[in-house]
Formats: sequence, structure tokens, C-alpha cells
Amino acid sequence: MIVSHSHKIIFIHVHRTGGSTIINLLKQQLKSKVDIISQHGNTLTSESLILEKYPDYFLFGFARNPWGRMLSWYSLINKWNHQSIEIDKLKFEEFLENDLASNKNDNSFHFNQLDYFPNVSDSINPLKIYRYEKFEEEAKKLFKRFGIQIENIPMLNNTTIKDYQKYYTKRSIELVKQKCYKDIAYFNYSF
Repeated sequence: MIVSHSHKIIFIHVHRTGGSTIINLLKQQLKSKVDIISQHGNTLTSESLILEKYPDYFLFGFARNPWGRMLSWYSLINKWNHQSIEIDKLKFEEFLENDLASNKNDNSFHFNQLDYFPNVSDSINPLKIYRYEKFEEEAKKLFKRFGIQIENIPMLNNTTIKDYQKYYTKRSIELVKQKCYKDIAYFNYSF
């Protein structure tokens, strides 16, 4: 979680949703007024106590289509060996099948992005979840809310842009449906 007491905000950085870009922009624009508590702290980690301590702080983060997000996470971890797309599809399917996205020693990664946030219907904090699919537009809206005009939103820590649909098998499509069912239902995402 990233906190700015001067602006009364808490940013929850969901893996593979542009969070590194947002953190850098917050640090650039708000200077020393930003505390990085933990990169991916969320409601299921010990950092959740911050939310109770500052119930009037504006809480925000980004969500992404789960099929694109899972491929991006796989790409980051595995750095693509650029084998044939058929081999990549099978390795990606195995990645999903065996829950290799979750590091057993680190409970900060969650398949469902909603798990990063408090229950959206009864959050004690004012809460806004922006959409990664409109990242630049949403980031500009976010910073305008803080009275900051940003013309250019640089993307940091991104993986090579891929048409995620090309990397899925029928089985891997279903695996993401099963693992990310909450996000798919809440945000109305589709493959």
C-alpha cells in the first residue's frame, strides 16, 4: 500500500495493473508526501490495519481483464523463451493449472483483484477501482482529483504487448474463469 497523509489517499497496487507507473507518478508529483508501506499490501495482508486506522482516506487501485492480467503475470515471471506459440500456450496452461502464479511464501498475489480491496459494498473507506483497459484516461482522471494535471502517462514495468487471446487454450480460458470468477462477475469481463 502507498499512503499520502497530506492528500489522505491509500493506493492498493494490484499486480500487473499499471501500479508501478502510478507509484512513480505519485512520488514525482507529491514528492516526500508519499509513504510506501509495501509494494502489494492489500486487505488480506497485515497492511490492512492501515485501512482501519485511516477510514476517511480515499482508497483506490486498478483492475484489469483477468485473461490479460494472467498472461502479463506469466510473461513477467517467465520472461518468454519465444518458443512456438503452441509450446507457449501449453506452458501457460500449466502455469494456470498448477497455481504457479501464487508464490507460496508471499500472500500478496491473488487471482481475484477484488480480494486486494475491502468488500466494495461495505468499505469503510471511500473506494474507487479504475480500469486498466483505459489506463491513461483513468490515470489522468485520478490525478486531476488531486489537483494535478498530467499530460503524458509513461508505462513502466510492462511486458511486451501481446494479443492475449492468441495464448489461450480452451482449458486455460476455463481455468481463468474458475480462478477469477469474482472479478469476471463484478467487472463484467469477458474473454
